[in-house]
Amino acid sequence: MTLFLAVTSGTGGLVTALGLNLQTFTLDLIAFLVTAGVVGKWVFPPLTRALDAKKDELEATAKHELDAKKALEQAEKSAAQTLVKARESADEIIAGAHADAAAQIEAARVKAEAQTERMISEAREQLARDVQQARGELKSETAKLVAGAAENLLGEKLDPQHDAALIGRSLEAE
Repeated sequence: MTLFLAVTSGTGGLVTALGLNLQTFTLDLIAFLVTAGVVGKWVFPPLTRALDAKKDELEATAKHELDAKKALEQAEKSAAQTLVKARESADEIIAGAHADAAAQIEAARVKAEAQTERMISEAREQLARDVQQARGELKSETAKLVAGAAENLLGEKLDPQHDAALIGRSLEAE
């Protein structure tokens, strides 16, 4: 407090006590105020506008980034759903193909069985016809052999009626 009293009570006052030149201080103050006015009028407004524009641009970019992230998440969900649907559809198609293949295999098996049965039946019928034909041929050959043997035994040629009667008796005896 004594220093303050000493400074104010002196002849030069506070400015002289601080070691300042009043004329230089005044000119520096005027230069500062002019510089501050020029900066405030012509430098800060464009700088503020540029900073505000950059801030708006960054906010818009952030908003676009957020929208893009949401769109990406939605697209990923949609892709996942589409993939699930595609897998389900593929599973259905595969199951249908397996069922069709099984049905075709079963139809082929049934057809093959029917064809096999038909072939077996035809073979049996052919075998029965061949057996009947062989029996007929065997009877005919047997009759010829019996007639030849009787001819050799009797030494004479028998007439067809006599041959037939003799053969009939021979076949009945067996």
